Amino acid sequence: MQRFTGFLPETIDFLWELRMNNSKEWMDQNRGRYREVLKDPFDYFAVDMAEKFAKASGENLDWAISRINRDIRYSKDKSPYRACRWVVFKEPLVVGTAWKMRPAFYFELSPEGYNHGMGLYEATPAYLKAFREKIQKKPHVFADVIKGIEEPSGFTLMGENYKKVDGSALSEEIYPWYIKKNFYVAETKKMENVVFSAELPEMLVAKWKNLMPLYRFLKEIRVE
Repeated sequence: MQRFTGFLPETIDFLWELRMNNSKEWMDQNRGRYREVLKDPFDYFAVDMAEKFAKASGENLDWAISRINRDIRYSKDKSPYRACRWVVFKEPLVVGTAWKMRPAFYFELSPEGYNHGMGLYEATPAYLKAFREKIQKKPHVFADVIKGIEEPSGFTLMGENYKKVDGSALSEEIYPWYIKKNFYVAETKKMENVVFSAELPEMLVAKWKNLMPLYRFLKEIRVE
């Protein structure tokens, strides 16, 4: 497979135009362009990213790339296509959408810029209960795990909080994590030259290495 040399300026042009012309008619006229400037570069990026991350971290991850079509059956927004694209890097052998219940890394590209990080998309209540119990057993270990994630690495803790989970006995560093329903850490950036460079995977790998202690802490949690 061809090596990743960076996304194209035309990739961003395509996403902007798709946002402004989100219809089957427009897409039918631009199928070849879609493959050339969006689908193929993302395929090359996913392969290159997984290889570099495995070499740097020892974690061999599979990946799943978002479809361009939106599921509009239950949505008020009937736009048929996504004007962005993302790729998820997940544990091997996790099939279908089961990756949503396990820790995973991601990268998303939109017309405005990109965001990336790691977390849990749809963690089950049982998983989150086990997560809290693991923190309670050794809070000092978790404190070391999250040290330096937000500063100086630049990631921000995101996600919805439980309203009735009591974490008041924990330190102020751990408390925001303990009360999350689902959570992820993300960095959001406006468009930068690195997006159009072969250096993008190496830059992301260097940042994701800061998340490895948290990833492995979450990966060790297994529930029925």
